[in-house]
Amino acid sequence: MGAIFRLEHGNIMAYLTSRSFAAPRVRRQDLGEFLDVFVNNPERYLIPERGFEPWPDYVSEIAKRARLKLDEFQASSNQASDSQSERKKIVNGRVVEDLLSELRSEFSYYPLYALAVGEGSELRQRAELLATLPLYGNLLVLIPESDHENRNLNVIDPVPSFSVGLHAASEWPGFVFWTLNGASCFCSINALEDLVSLLKREIDNPRWRGRPWRDFGYPGNFDAILKKWENSRRKESRRLLHLSDLHFGTDYATENQAFLNAELRDVVKEVDRVVITGDLFDTPDKHYATQFTTFRDNITYLSGGVEPIAITGNHDQRMKGIWGKDYEQVARIGPSRVEVDDNSKMIFICFNSSEGGRLAQGTISDTQFRSIGAEYRNLLSARSELKSYLPIVLVHHHPFSFEAEPEGWLESVMNKIGFSLEPTLVLKNPEKLYEWCVDWDIKTILHGHKHKARYVERDVSHVGKNMILTAIGCGSSLGAEGSPVSYNLVEWEPVNQKWVASFHESTNGGAFRELAVSVSP
Repeated sequence: MGAIFRLEHGNIMAYLTSRSFAAPRVRRQDLGEFLDVFVNNPERYLIPERGFEPWPDYVSEIAKRARLKLDEFQASSNQASDSQSERKKIVNGRVVEDLLSELRSEFSYYPLYALAVGEGSELRQRAELLATLPLYGNLLVLIPESDHENRNLNVIDPVPSFSVGLHAASEWPGFVFWTLNGASCFCSINALEDLVSLLKREIDNPRWRGRPWRDFGYPGNFDAILKKWENSRRKESRRLLHLSDLHFGTDYATENQAFLNAELRDVVKEVDRVVITGDLFDTPDKHYATQFTTFRDNITYLSGGVEPIAITGNHDQRMKGIWGKDYEQVARIGPSRVEVDDNSKMIFICFNSSEGGRLAQGTISDTQFRSIGAEYRNLLSARSELKSYLPIVLVHHHPFSFEAEPEGWLESVMNKIGFSLEPTLVLKNPEKLYEWCVDWDIKTILHGHKHKARYVERDVSHVGKNMILTAIGCGSSLGAEGSPVSYNLVEWEPVNQKWVASFHESTNGGAFRELAVSVSP
């Protein structure tokens, strides 16, 4: 049995085929396009195993009912105010669960699933062959319709089974296998026959003989097979932990520090380097700076003696982040400029974006661009192998302006009277940063400042050279202004030059969950 769909809709398929997990948020356009595929052309997109020929028409009828419910939901939500226009583009999990409940009952009836991920005609041919194997309805194969376009693949609220495939992106093409119970693994296309033979041996086990195909669900030992396979798989990627906006000296930081420390005891041991993108404390004060250095020393201990890379933000240099200048505490911490990490094969280029600007704005001076450029060039000249390392810019202010939900009492009041605080928060000369990155062919920026986890990519150009610049923002890692406690993980595979960024957050002391994943082309 098989189903063909766009890879951008893979998380929807993963939810439909997993009984164990809550519904993710889904972009409304994606949900409509996903349903339309099965409504309008089920014979093309559904591959029945012999004996299951009526299955495409049956699924089509279910999809039609779900599409009608989505249209009704859209009509009612269109009556919302303009200020909610962005949120109207996303369908929340409770609505997704209601819209897809009947379709989920149909697709979650199989004990085993395989999702093809990656590019190439060979991958789809192998997937289509796998879908037609006589496995008595035990396996549903999910097949992307075509190669993914040359842009990052972004997934919000990734279902854990799909997340396994996303985090194995450096090994694509291949297949993600999972069961109804949540066991999952990634299998490269070259190893497919070995894993399928193990699974087929379980299906053909003598204890299952004589059972009719209608029974479905020969669970056998699928869970144990997949778990053993995943545990044995070599993972070559390097991992980076991204923290930001700690704001030591606030009640939020005090209340959340023990909780974050508990989470980091495991997370830090699994990464190669930790970076912190500014606002280390809430205002320049030696007591608050000492709280940060204690936190930093704890991470250094958990990292086996490797100190995190920390840059400064506006709150580290200005009283309450908006007036005056005080570099005394910043000088004590000793922020980095250009740092090479040979273990992760990354180069961190660290900017101070709070040199100028009024209130909470930021600027980067021409002098700083030149001096950091000279330092970076000298390193590349001295060590030729660094040209193969991944360069990452660290900056506090967000390079691409955006509005966000109001945070704290001041922003809430200003929002109600129609005033945006964004002009008081922006990086005033972002174009110079874009041009600098284009000149040095640096395609990734990590930042903080807005207390919002965010992924964005933009086409930028300079002197006839064009490229896509990706900016990844971390939320407040100690929950400033009541925001979720947040951190990002960036995984990079040096050989294939492929990376995966995932955002994690916790609200009110709940378990951290993976909020979004982005996979590079």
